[in-house]
Amino acid sequence: MKRLIPTLVLVIVCIAAFWYASSKNFFQEQPETGTKLVTISKEDVSGYTIKTPDGEIELQKGDGGWQMIKPSALPLNNYSPDSWVDSFTGLMKESTVEAEPSDLAQFGLDQPTQEFTVKLKDGSSQTLAVGAAVPIQGYRYARYSGSPEVFQISDSAVTSLAKQPFDFMETSPLQMKYDQVQSLSVAWKGAKWTLSRNEADKDKKAYEAAWKLGDKEVKGADAGNFLDNALFMSTNRLVEPAAQIQGLDQPELVIELKELENGQEKSAVYAGKIKGSDVWIARQGGEWAYAIPVDRVQELFDKAKDWEQKQQEAQQAQEQQEQAQQAQEQQGLDQEQREQDQPADDQAESASPDSAEDSAN
Repeated sequence: MKRLIPTLVLVIVCIAAFWYASSKNFFQEQPETGTKLVTISKEDVSGYTIKTPDGEIELQKGDGGWQMIKPSALPLNNYSPDSWVDSFTGLMKESTVEAEPSDLAQFGLDQPTQEFTVKLKDGSSQTLAVGAAVPIQGYRYARYSGSPEVFQISDSAVTSLAKQPFDFMETSPLQMKYDQVQSLSVAWKGAKWTLSRNEADKDKKAYEAAWKLGDKEVKGADAGNFLDNALFMSTNRLVEPAAQIQGLDQPELVIELKELENGQEKSAVYAGKIKGSDVWIARQGGEWAYAIPVDRVQELFDKAKDWEQKQQEAQQAQEQQEQAQQAQEQQGLDQEQREQDQPADDQAESASPDSAEDSAN
């Protein structure tokens, strides 16, 4: 009985701990903290401005999509402008500090360090003003349009709004509709390779189609690696107007991309000029040039050589395997032949004169 006492005590402790945790809702999904701050609809937003110590950014939405007005025009990606609006309309205030503050300076809100203003289609606007940091780490003081209230807002919410121009920019010089690509050719420093889709597979998904690299057959999955390598080239710098890049008419790099659109094959040609450690790439007739590291362009071009080397290694390994299998099969045949020859050798030995003389003796 004494041996069971420690076990019983442990069971009682566990039951008590479970009861306490349940009473504190430890096992229940906790509700989201804070109160929703913004009530406007995403569809009503026609533009916004971002003012931070780094400068001012302004974006406007028109029939052709989003455009950057300040500090200057840039090619925008397809997701960041809308994602910013989602972050703004999803803002939460954590807690009220003062409902009717008499001195905004003590919160850093007399001259806010950051302001985020959303413009609506009806001509009105809504602004989030952000001031000094709260003594509690991870929060700042803030105010919202139409209310004198000072409240706390999380640093993470502010960070999601305090973007730089680069955060909105399209960083890839090559634009392609993946499954519509019919061929990709890369000419670099006097050498060239071309990846082309088989004519019979022109309407298939890229990974389902059969391809050729020169005259060599390429599987769809391998062709996808070539396309990925080209598509995911990206710059880490702001673009420059293509007209300001000298030498694009005498490029070291030429990339030609052919796509099938509405049954018609369309071609896009990109030229690249080496400037220092970068290759400035611009689409012929395009507005912008992108700085891509020389090593990254070399990696794209070497993709064909790497693929061919892997194919040769795979072929050599297969040939070695076949040779080993043939050698093993030959050993088996030799062993079988020896076993078949053994009875005949025994009969010949028993019929020889020496064997007869030994029997007589």
